[in-house]
Amino acid sequence: MIGRRLIGRWGAWVGVPVCRYLRASLPVVAAAVIVLAANAAHAWPAPEAPAVDAPEAKREFGIVPIAGGSTDYGLGGGFLTNLARLEPAVPPFAWRLEAAAFISFKAKDAAPSEWVNPYQDYYFLLTVPHFLHERLRLELRPSYTRETTQRYYGLGNASVAPPDEIPDRDFYGRAHPTLSTRLRWDVAGDLFVELGAAYTENWFELDPQSTLVADMNAGAPAVRELLGTATSHGVLLAEHGLIYDTRDSEIAPQYGQYHQLKIRYSPAVGGHLPYEYGQANATFRFYLPFTTRFGLAVRAVGDWQFGNVPFYELARYEDTFAFGGVNGVRGIPGQRYYGRIKLFSNVELRARLLDFSVFRKPYALGGALFTDFGRLWTDFASHPELDGTGLGLKYGLGGGVRLQQGKTFVIRVDVAWSPDARPIGAYLTAGHAF
Repeated sequence: MIGRRLIGRWGAWVGVPVCRYLRASLPVVAAAVIVLAANAAHAWPAPEAPAVDAPEAKREFGIVPIAGGSTDYGLGGGFLTNLARLEPAVPPFAWRLEAAAFISFKAKDAAPSEWVNPYQDYYFLLTVPHFLHERLRLELRPSYTRETTQRYYGLGNASVAPPDEIPDRDFYGRAHPTLSTRLRWDVAGDLFVELGAAYTENWFELDPQSTLVADMNAGAPAVRELLGTATSHGVLLAEHGLIYDTRDSEIAPQYGQYHQLKIRYSPAVGGHLPYEYGQANATFRFYLPFTTRFGLAVRAVGDWQFGNVPFYELARYEDTFAFGGVNGVRGIPGQRYYGRIKLFSNVELRARLLDFSVFRKPYALGGALFTDFGRLWTDFASHPELDGTGLGLKYGLGGGVRLQQGKTFVIRVDVAWSPDARPIGAYLTAGHAF
């Protein structure tokens, strides 16, 4: 209770000034980021390339077909790919382009002869570490995601899922194309300042008999206020970040630290951008080597949302799910728990087991054992009917395989168990969880 009172008071003292500051700075941030990103085609890659015959300069390319699925998404397939330019004078690389696509199909329960498409995800990620200036880094990411099996069983840490088969009515659909860009400035040594902007368009499909619609229309007053409505809309986000980074590698770190403090703000602009809200995030990462092949990776995350937050963001931190999904508390189904305040941690024991080459390309095969755990709260005010009164810890346990190609591409396969799992969670994606 003492912690809750302190958070509530801090939110009241800090939240309003932060909103005012970010509202005033949003046009400047968005304009600066968008204008610089628009020049990427002329300035990329920024560093001057060495001579063509320089043996040290090379391109790394990797592509991996993927296949998988779940009871929610059905079965599907796609690919993960990476293309990077490596130059000795431009660490860690001159530029890097990552792309992925995945689409799944599932037979209808009521009509097995008919098939639906419950999940699609496509994105490109361009990274230029020295963009226009040797101290300036650019990330540009267009993406499109369509999900028709998003879960909602209620707000709060104590929400209860159906004990047996998940009713179709408690799934909702969301399609959202996004264009985001970030600029990071090397202030001094290992300290960086980051500015970003993103725009997302949102469309929804809801069952009128679903728990979500029932809570939006007839839930308790606090629940209706937090959920709002589910109409098509846009969200414009600006972010400010302070980063401390001493990692030996941003793709597969073995030692060092990576910490960030970030504030995001979305303004309400007319009827199509109705949500004025903010988000504060503190993330701390430590990479501790035991030997050259074994080490420990630890992450701790605190995330706080304030203002008129869109209901689907209550299950997320930054750009992904917090409790569930591939980069949060693994094992728990994605978007399983909704709340404004989230605290969680991940601990991984990582091992680099085997180095080999295929067609003269270097590979490293590794593995990991991990545990993820945390808790969330519906709001700053106490809601024991939604969050419970005990410890309420959510957790997942698991392990996985890592395949690294060269210096810029990692494929990760994780399997995790949780008391919330049905029966386990399995994930295949690019990059480490953190």
